[in-house]
Amino acid sequence: MTPHPLLYLGPEGTHSHEAALRYADAGARPTACLSHFDLFDRLCRSRARVRPVAVVPVENSSEGPVTQTLDQLASHPGVTIAASFSLAVRHHLLTGPDTASLKAVQRVYSHPQALGQCHAALRRLVPHAEPMPESSTAAAARRAASEPGSAALASADAARIYGLRVLRRNLQDSRTNTTRFFAVTAHRRTRPAARPAGEVRSLIHLVIGNRPGALLHALSPFDAAGVNLTFIQSRPLPNRPWEYGFFIEAVTDWRSPAAEAAWRLILALSESGRIIGTYPILP
Repeated sequence: MTPHPLLYLGPEGTHSHEAALRYADAGARPTACLSHFDLFDRLCRSRARVRPVAVVPVENSSEGPVTQTLDQLASHPGVTIAASFSLAVRHHLLTGPDTASLKAVQRVYSHPQALGQCHAALRRLVPHAEPMPESSTAAAARRAASEPGSAALASADAARIYGLRVLRRNLQDSRTNTTRFFAVTAHRRTRPAARPAGEVRSLIHLVIGNRPGALLHALSPFDAAGVNLTFIQSRPLPNRPWEYGFFIEAVTDWRSPAAEAAWRLILALSESGRIIGTYPILP
């Protein structure tokens, strides 16, 4: 089997890395990317016979949507979602040998999402410490390893990789803190070749005219077809101030006559629309 790149937001030790390892099959070669821009550029630029797959975070149960992922999905029309799955996210307070107590922690580095997910715990444990955003939880761990007086919010894997001690475990404010991930490819395919077992969802992107009731009218065919919506998020449209595109996730694969008729009507009521992917929800 020829190995295929499995792209994730790095460096090694991030929760995206953990998610990629969970999704990986025997032929996957996990490959760290510097940013969302880097990841989607590699995904779409590849002309290799064995095309890469990428794992990206899309939504957290505490902090909401990952807007960088949504924006990249909107701007790369060749990208398709192949699967969706969730990962329980646990954040630990990690320190180097020169920072042995909570009183010694002056700064806490982490990704902004992680800082938000642990906001109440940080105020309780280290109210004197300054929260410091970093590009990833793993980058925060790497920084804390070399900077006295610093700590990182990161995973247990990051503690092992960067030689840090776990000062406090499970600082996430919600005991059910979970991040949902998409596995995406650059293969243009809007529905699975065969209907997978279990729940199937579709993510669409709509651009709707800026007029009274436009969004309500565009969504009404879902209701008429009995299609449940599980996610709605607006994002600004490039070069169109105060205008927005809408990401909508629906529990459908568009195969039934009622769902297909609803999609045709949705397109007629919208300026433009695209099915980004139809995918199974993996356990």
